[in-house]
Amino acid sequence: MENGVARFQLLMEMRRLGERAFLHKLRQEDPDLTPQQINEELSKWYRDRPGAEFGDGVGRVGSLSRFKQSD
Repeated sequence: MENGVARFQLLMEMRRLGERAFLHKLRQEDPDLTPQQINEELSKWYRDRPGAEFGDGVGRVGSLSRFKQSD
């Protein structure tokens, strides 16, 4: 179990590093961005990261509807 925890912690650290790098790039490209604009760009980046348009998994693209709960 500890190995899984360590791997998850590493994953989260890598995510934070990627986010920090993206924010640095944004600020370098446009130092006049407001905090709201930065948050909007960050949200877009998380939704539409280049190379991960359909998620980070390997294999066929599936339908998200399979995760919807039926009433």
